Amino acid sequence: MLQELTDRAAIVAVATAYATALDTRDWAALGALFTDDACWEYSGSGERHRGPAAIVARISAGLERIDATQHLNGNHVTALHAEEAEHTCYYQAQHVRHGLSDGATFLCGGRYDDRLRRTPDGWRFTHRRITNVWSEGNPSVLTS
Repeated sequence: MLQELTDRAAIVAVATAYATALDTRDWAALGALFTDDACWEYSGSGERHRGPAAIVARISAGLERIDATQHLNGNHVTALHAEEAEHTCYYQAQHVRHGLSDGATFLCGGRYDDRLRRTPDGWRFTHRRITNVWSEGNPSVLTS
């Protein structure tokens, strides 16, 4: 039972570290959260990237032009299967980009669906799927 609780806490810590890496633009820390064969996908868009380098390249390209972000996670649910696990949680992500005529903020919320594997370095994502559920504000914050 103690190992199960420890594993669950460690998996939630990986999800939290992902959010922190995005908001601090710590791309090395972000890449270290994924296994070499990991897949990152944005649901509904057909967008899919494999391996830490490609995942970090995609995420950093999207966030570098934004002045600030804040990613919050909650409602974590974890299922353990020996050396592998499934995890899901909700997110809210605030994006700020100053100087845009239609407003400086874009807020979105959704869900992360994850698969993880225990590695010698701890739990790591083997798959992360992002499903956006709602948004409000100026979408140009993300694209301009």
